[in-house]
Amino acid sequence: MKFKEILESAILAPSGDNCQPWQFAIHDNHIDIFNLPARDTSLYNYRQRASLVAHGALIENMLIASSALGYKAKLTILPDRFNPDLIATIELEGSEARNEPLFPFISRRSSNRKLYKPLPLAGEQRQCLINSSTAVGSGTVRLLEGEGERRAVAKVIGMNDRLVFENRHLHSFLFEHIRWSDEEARQTRDGLDIRTLELAPLDALAFRLFKNYSLLHTLNFFGVSKLVAKNAEKLAVSASALGIVTVDGDSDGDFLTGGRLVQRVWLEATRLGLSFQPMTGITFLMQRVGEGETGLLSQEQVMLIRDTRRKLSAAFKLTSETVVQMFRVGHNSS
Repeated sequence: MKFKEILESAILAPSGDNCQPWQFAIHDNHIDIFNLPARDTSLYNYRQRASLVAHGALIENMLIASSALGYKAKLTILPDRFNPDLIATIELEGSEARNEPLFPFISRRSSNRKLYKPLPLAGEQRQCLINSSTAVGSGTVRLLEGEGERRAVAKVIGMNDRLVFENRHLHSFLFEHIRWSDEEARQTRDGLDIRTLELAPLDALAFRLFKNYSLLHTLNFFGVSKLVAKNAEKLAVSASALGIVTVDGDSDGDFLTGGRLVQRVWLEATRLGLSFQPMTGITFLMQRVGEGETGLLSQEQVMLIRDTRRKLSAAFKLTSETVVQMFRVGHNSS
């Protein structure tokens, strides 16, 4: 059994601030996948939903890799209702290796946080992204490409960045997971390498100062957090399309499915030579506030999140669907 190769592909999945909330147990031809709740304690991880999405992405990597490496994988999600941290079991059986077009792109997938080139998606690109749900069997990918539509959703994305700089708990979690040097990134093997934020030199200097929340809180009186939001909006509008991944329900299984689809559409974008950036924190805050869990958020922040939810629903004409993730996709400017 090629467990090592399969797991090496699995752990290349994205997770919130690269927390990597997973652990594996191997016995015979089975791989058990466990969630580690202590890895992600952010406000975003409401009811472990952010971690469930990350596990869904990990599972999708495993299924693609298993098939490419000559195994038929039988997936059972949430097999033990008495142990919610047992996310899934995958049973492997030897089979003929299949051509998996997305397999080579598991190791190439990355976030591009820069401005994109102002070009529209080609028809084939658009259709491939939307059709990503076919392989997963559930969920929906929706894209908005008109400039007016993108500007409306860009305000939602900007609010996500603004709240990180205005809420002490979101701020603390982010900066605890920044790795400020190559050595620190190698030692921890988790978190966000500062280089992956792709900050301009002056922005990088300011970002280090913003680590001090007391200083940042003072600067926010002069509009710093709103400037951060405006910059996020600018980046969002530069995309060819702004998109969401939705599922019909809000069970743990739904969020695992959503995570699989998130990974699928991201890998598809990579295969198509497109740049991609996930923007998902605000969606979990919307769910938290929508279900009445407003602790650790100020009254003003709760009102902003509710307003943002209304804007997102109006832009994408949502009814009862659950938004798993937002993203922007487009053409690399370099």
